[in-house]
Amino acid sequence: MIIKFYPESDNPVFEKAAREYAKIWQKEGDRIVTAIEQISGLKFIEKYINALSYGEISYSRPLQLQSNISLPHKRGTLVHELCHRILVANKIKWEKLKGKNAFYLLSHKPVDLILYDIWMKLYGEEFARKEVKYEINLWNEKDVSPYKIAWDWALGMTKEQRTEEFKKYLK
Repeated sequence: MIIKFYPESDNPVFEKAAREYAKIWQKEGDRIVTAIEQISGLKFIEKYINALSYGEISYSRPLQLQSNISLPHKRGTLVHELCHRILVANKIKWEKLKGKNAFYLLSHKPVDLILYDIWMKLYGEEFARKEVKYEINLWNEKDVSPYKIAWDWALGMTKEQRTEEFKKYLK
């Protein structure tokens, strides 16, 4: 898969981040794709993606990556957003609930079932634990973080239980 990384503007922070993401992808892209496909049991449909580094929180569609985070968090974020993309491209459905923040919770439950194990495979347990903590703290609203709820749910299972739960989304 080819990912081209571009800064949103000529902001030096965005330009530096685009170079850092590109370097991660150049060195680790094949490993990242392999780990995501192996653990998810899915294949990437997309063969070419443009990614934009910018000043806000990361999103998968279009692929927009936060610039002002550390290099380890850039690795974790890139893998996280690619997990969203592989699920959407393979038409993986999740339950629909209405209510404030339901989308954030429900779109992260299937991702979190595989993401921890992908991070473990790529970068080890300490990295995975730090990324979970980082993601939980991304929520800056007054109510409970849907990221925390999804992570607590996923990590309340063993690796084998997460694998079995993820299979339910594949039907």
